[in-house]
Amino acid sequence: MSRPIPLDLDRYSSLEKSRRSTTRSQSRSQSRSQSRSQDMPGEVLCDFCTTRKQKAEKSCLVCLASYCETHLQTHYDYPALMKHKLVKATGQMREKICAQHDKLLEAFCRTDETSVCVLCMMDEHKHHDIVPAGTERTEKQKQLGTTLNKSQQRIDQRVKKWQDLRQAVESVKHSAQTAQEENERIFTELLLSIERKYNEVKEMIRSHEKTTLTRAEILLDRLEEEITLLKKKHTDLEKLSHTDDHIHFLQGWQSLSGPSGYEDLNNISVAPNYSFDATKRAIASLKLQVEEVSKIEMSKISGAVKDVYITQESETRTRRDSILREQPKTREEPKTREEPKTREDFLKYSCQLVLEVNSVHRNLHLTEGNRTATMKNEPKNYPDHPDRFDHWQQVLCRESLTDRCYWELRQKVKGHICRCQCPM
Repeated sequence: MSRPIPLDLDRYSSLEKSRRSTTRSQSRSQSRSQSRSQDMPGEVLCDFCTTRKQKAEKSCLVCLASYCETHLQTHYDYPALMKHKLVKATGQMREKICAQHDKLLEAFCRTDETSVCVLCMMDEHKHHDIVPAGTERTEKQKQLGTTLNKSQQRIDQRVKKWQDLRQAVESVKHSAQTAQEENERIFTELLLSIERKYNEVKEMIRSHEKTTLTRAEILLDRLEEEITLLKKKHTDLEKLSHTDDHIHFLQGWQSLSGPSGYEDLNNISVAPNYSFDATKRAIASLKLQVEEVSKIEMSKISGAVKDVYITQESETRTRRDSILREQPKTREEPKTREEPKTREDFLKYSCQLVLEVNSVHRNLHLTEGNRTATMKNEPKNYPDHPDRFDHWQQVLCRESLTDRCYWELRQKVKGHICRCQCPM
């Protein structure tokens, strides 16, 4: 057992007062520091400079404050402060502290995919697959290069697709205008006898042009949004690759490695048939046929107009579903097999569901390999994610349930265990 270090009581008392006042004024000092740091991007400023803010040299994980060279000296001079853990100056102090235990996050739980402190490892994450933050950072770092390459390739592909689609839109506008002019000239010559058909064709072209261009403009906007998002994500990934902070890297990696939400654009390409030339040819043919064949030719015109489109989606899924519907079932359930009737019969086909950590509400604490959720008053420091519930205490499952099924929920309330069943 180590001997206690003799302290100067007056000096220790003043230090404790200073430490308590540091906690009370931390939010105000950090707010002022952040406002001043806007003029000095990339620098962390001292929380204790009262006049001109100096650049911070170290951050204290006990005081949760940053110090310049002058104010840092107290941590070297006073024994009570010498035990504090100093790190390189950083602006993300709160992110490195466990929200539940108020301890430094030092490791990473691979079971729950979250950063943990020492007390977490001995409590709810006991027996989990836990590695040092640096080890997990090394594993994720190996994936970063591939992710950056894929990100750049996707940006290049989207830019090329945007250019092709933009060109197709202009061509459709020009072709539609040409078709309208041809329609005007021919149907004017036909005078009143075909005036009604002329109006039908005119409206047909305009309606389809509007529908086609409206969809194309929506896709253009989405492509622009995705390009902007991918560029920002690429920039964030590059910044993340240079950070020395393992916890900040892991938290940033989880929020940046998820899907972008624009994956459906992969199935869309610019179609080759975005010209109204076929429509113009059908209109010219109508002039020769006149009234006696107007019904037949109007059908041709309608088909020609609808053949004009800018984008074409992958028909793989539609074709596959059609084949599955047409094919007879090759595997049938044995007729001798009885339908399950009791709970014991149903349990023969049961499966465990894994809860999705990116969607869980912060007041739900996941344990037992993300198979159990416990509601607590203190929020857990999950990383930010667009899929996370922030109002109701909810969580999604990783697996999806299909066909006939039901789920059971084992709930513990005030020492009593209840089992709920719900059909789906």
